[in-house]
Amino acid sequence: MIVLVVAAMAADLLTFALAVPHVGIAVEMNPIMAAGYMHVGLVAVVLLKVACTIAICLALLRISKKPLRKLTALFVIFVGLLGTLGNLVTWSVS
Repeated sequence: MIVLVVAAMAADLLTFALAVPHVGIAVEMNPIMAAGYMHVGLVAVVLLKVACTIAICLALLRISKKPLRKLTALFVIFVGLLGTLGNLVTWSVS
């Protein structure tokens, strides 16, 4: 499940990096990522995404009950894929 979490977060990051130059940062709904991008650039977004992904994976590993760990991982995967989808849709309509 950790591999899927990392893949979903990476897909979100990749589609963000591809979409933002075409549509602009103003359409980003996450204010932390938008501020990081505006002040530092893509490097800030990459560092924030990597830090969050590592923290999420470490937190998942600490959940001792397997059903809860799987459910939490599925939620995180869903969020990453939802971000990916949002980026792709935004990019495609621009």
